[in-house]
Amino acid sequence: MASVLPIATLLSLLAASATATSYTPSSPPPPPSPHTPPPAPASYTPPPPATNSGDKRIKLRVEGLVYCQSCASRGSQSLAGAAALPGAKVTVTCRDRKNRVMAWRKATADENGYFLAKFGVERLGDYYMGDPRKACFVRLLSSPDAKCNDITNINGGMVGAMLRDEGKRWTGGEGYQNVAYAAGPLAFKPSKCVPTRPYY
Repeated sequence: MASVLPIATLLSLLAASATATSYTPSSPPPPPSPHTPPPAPASYTPPPPATNSGDKRIKLRVEGLVYCQSCASRGSQSLAGAAALPGAKVTVTCRDRKNRVMAWRKATADENGYFLAKFGVERLGDYYMGDPRKACFVRLLSSPDAKCNDITNINGGMVGAMLRDEGKRWTGGEGYQNVAYAAGPLAFKPSKCVPTRPYY
């Protein structure tokens, strides 16, 4: 009897354990509602485009004055007493970013000795060092006055006058900026001057 009791107890314990650990599968989660919108993606704001000053477009103008130096100042850098030289011709040369000639213009002085050379629209980065003031220069070419046709190097008229910025800018109609730089004043000098003192 003693040997039978433990087996019966063991069987009842096994039956109770099987009932307690019986597996009941859990029900699957309900499908999402068709009217529930998907989660919104994280908002993304692209960075502003990088600005490159070399891509800026300009329409270049180069202006200046040409004079005839007075005999009193001949041989100096002075323009005291100089007179405007109408019809005088100059050349304006501009170099590209590889220091090669990219464009040049010839300009003629008006009755006041004023000249203006106009260039087309170019990217600023196409000019040598990205700066027309460093890329362009003006040289005296010819004078219509036979009595005043010797070239001087006043302000670089012989070797190439550099340009200066006088703040002349205005917006163009098609996304470019008009820029006017100045050179000079430049001068021719008389080939002969009458002596101011008589010879004895």
